[in-house]
Amino acid sequence: MAISPVNPIGLGDFGGFGGVGGVGSISGLSGGASVKAAQTPTVDFAEALGKVQGSIDQADELSRQLATGELTDIHQYTVAASKAQLGVQLTVAMRNQMLSAFQEIMRMQI
Repeated sequence: MAISPVNPIGLGDFGGFGGVGGVGSISGLSGGASVKAAQTPTVDFAEALGKVQGSIDQADELSRQLATGELTDIHQYTVAASKAQLGVQLTVAMRNQMLSAFQEIMRMQI
């Protein structure tokens, strides 16, 4: 039985934040079943940060259009603002994890 990755909240729009770079199978299990294992993802942080900045810019532009009356569908702004907020939260969480890992490495005795 193969398990495929699920993207329930649309993070694929941000690209560059990783994901499954490829899948390999683990053989030798009883019953001839195979299990899919995720390989190390390839991450380009500069591109990912650029996409987050783009989503923030889009939300800002839609906010301006909404304030001036050019935008009549408030749902477009709401979705764009939510995507921008989620992107910023994910970016800050990743930064905090990387900083924590760096600090842990610096504490190691050599």
